[in-house]
Amino acid sequence: MPSAKRNCWMITAAILALIMLAATTRAGEAAKPTKSPWAPKLYGFCMDTHDSKRRSIPEQARMLSELGFAGAGYRLWLDENLDKNLKTLDEAGLDVFLLHTVASVKPGTPPFDPRLPHAMRKLKGRPVTVCVLFRGLPPGDPRGMETAVKTLRQLGGLAAENNLKVSIYHHTNDWTESLIHSLAVVRRADHDRVGANFNLCHWLKIDGEKDYRPLLAANADKIFVVTINGAKLGSQSWTNGLILPLDEGDFDNRALLDTLRKAGYRGPIGLMCYGIQGDAREHLTRSMKLWKQWAVQW
Repeated sequence: MPSAKRNCWMITAAILALIMLAATTRAGEAAKPTKSPWAPKLYGFCMDTHDSKRRSIPEQARMLSELGFAGAGYRLWLDENLDKNLKTLDEAGLDVFLLHTVASVKPGTPPFDPRLPHAMRKLKGRPVTVCVLFRGLPPGDPRGMETAVKTLRQLGGLAAENNLKVSIYHHTNDWTESLIHSLAVVRRADHDRVGANFNLCHWLKIDGEKDYRPLLAANADKIFVVTINGAKLGSQSWTNGLILPLDEGDFDNRALLDTLRKAGYRGPIGLMCYGIQGDAREHLTRSMKLWKQWAVQW
């Protein structure tokens, strides 16, 4: 082959190789899964308890939808109101993310309302976590462990049948008032549908002097529900202290949310509003405004 033709052929081959390499690289980059942004949904919880307007559930649903909330959390209705209220929330385009109910660890008492299994079947397929407040014995009393574990396994089985989750709602003065104790009970129950809440206001009340970061990181697989709010560090009062709109208080919610993101929490976030006085629309509007400012930075 003459030298000029050979050089031309070699250049052409090199160009073709570069084109193929570039195409392969682009294909590989296209095939590489893109990491979705962390975008938890915000829902309202206890926004009705101290609302000066005393809104009905249809009015609450309309308000939450208009303000941009993704859903709501409520006490679990165990009567005919369940179907009616679910329909109302569906029509408003809202999901129900949290429904809480009471269970007992007191010896000789029924562990939970006999209507609970039926209600859980009616919730089948919804993104609901049924949150259990364990009562009947002093906080942490070891006599409650066997009953609690048995109850959680039973409810966990019902949750699995209906594509739901069950979690312990740690609540001040309840048997499981401490998140640390709640997680120990969850680990004993050892059921993949059973986890625990992280309720900021109750964490601050009971364990506020502790660092939540290592606890959440170590138990990320068992944190099924998170509720947040503005809060004043060191306060012991619920109203105007441990529970405030997001734009008040000195607790660093951004650091908490960053901890949850790094730990792998991918569930919704509940906005706790218990005890916040005045018109709920006013403080919900302020909280949502700040939430949207945070969201664009995730």
